[in-house]
This record gives sequence, C-alpha cells and structure tokens, in this order.
Amino acid sequence: MKIKVMRIMVCLLFLLPVFSFTTVAYPGPKLDITILGCLPLPHFSNYAGGVIGNIGDAPAYNISYKLTMKGGFGETISETIQGDTNEILPNNGYAVVISDVFGFGPVTITMTASAENAENVTGTAQGHQYRGFTWVPVSWLSAITKG
Repeated sequence: MKIKVMRIMVCLLFLLPVFSFTTVAYPGPKLDITILGCLPLPHFSNYAGGVIGNIGDAPAYNISYKLTMKGGFGETISETIQGDTNEILPNNGYAVVISDVFGFGPVTITMTASAENAENVTGTAQGHQYRGFTWVPVSWLSAITKG
C-alpha cells in the first residue's frame, strides 16, 4: 500500500508542471520622452520642448520633469523649465515647452522625467537655434512615427 501511494506521489510530481500555468507580471507605467523642435508655421515657430508619454498599461503618478536648452555661440543660450503633474494616463502624453528663446548656434535640448511608480527617463536632442527658431532635425517626423 505504501509503495502504491509513493508511486502516485511521484506521478503527481511529474504531472504537476504540465497542468501549471504562468502568469504575466503587471507591467505598470512606462515613461517615454520625445524632444521636438519648432514648426515653421506662424504662432508655432518660437516653441521647442518635449512630450512625456506613458507607453505602459497603468497610470503614472506624481511626475516631475526638467527641460533644459543650452548652447549657442559662446554658450549664450541657457533656459530651464521644471515642474510636475499629478498623473499621465496610459497611451497619453504631457507636453512641456520652452518659448521665446533667442540666439544663434548649436543647442542641446535635454529632458528628464521621474514618476512615483515608474523608472526615470532622459531624452536628449541636438538642434540649431536661429534667432527665435529652434530646428531639431526630423523631430516631428520621429514623433509622428512613434504613434
């Protein structure tokens, strides 16, 4: 009788993995940053900035961000914007802009974002400043193709 019970136990040990199933971990929020330059259109030609997107499956909470633009000939351009927002829902974004920056020369635009329940992210883009127009090559094309 004991041997029969032992055989059943061994068979159960081999069959148990066959009937088990795996569960997917809850992915949660995931932040993504896109840096955008100016559009060559009236009323949109003196803005540059970024978009904090939540490409995860859950809302991101207590997001803080910092957007900086530095450069120009003689390092004459130095603008920074900091702030926070309460929530970014899944598949949504939050735009941050720097406006009315004047100067000439190459610039670096850097944006960092951190959330209470997501990892910190940083995005950087190289561009050129011509008076009030900030040109970041193919920035709008890359934003459109991201979806």
